[in-house]
Amino acid sequence: MIALLLLFATALSAQETGKLCAPCHAEYVASLRTHKHFAKGIGCEVCHGSSQQHRNAAGATAPDRVAAPDEVPALCGGCHAAERKEYEPSRHGVLVLARGKTRAANCGTCHGVHSPRAAAAMERQCARCHASLPETCRKPVNVASGKLRCAVCHSPHSLARLTPPGSTP
Repeated sequence: MIALLLLFATALSAQETGKLCAPCHAEYVASLRTHKHFAKGIGCEVCHGSSQQHRNAAGATAPDRVAAPDEVPALCGGCHAAERKEYEPSRHGVLVLARGKTRAANCGTCHGVHSPRAAAAMERQCARCHASLPETCRKPVNVASGKLRCAVCHSPHSLARLTPPGSTP
């Protein structure tokens, strides 16, 4: 937690970071400008580290660092503590944090890293790994038709696994 506070305290303001990063990373900075985090002062350096070090690096072609998937819950959890508390013991949280499975969902998977995602995009994100739904999920609610969203039954932060009707856990 102290490291997270220091990270926020030493990072430049979002506006300043945007000015420094935009000459080379205009597309990302443009998408960030519409993000609510950018408006609250959370800029590039929170996840990518010092822009000054990056610009001074000989032949720099990518940010010095990108927050690793297992770092994302702590970064986001600095402000979103309740969601982090739900996420950590969830199936995806255990896969990322305890088992090092970097392809499992973290905060950025659903919420977008450089731009926020709409609910429909989140459904498509779930389907990337969970495309073959059990028959019990398709009837009678027909999740695949879009009449019911995954998050209705699966809390988006705790990502609970459900036991289909008529089966045993």
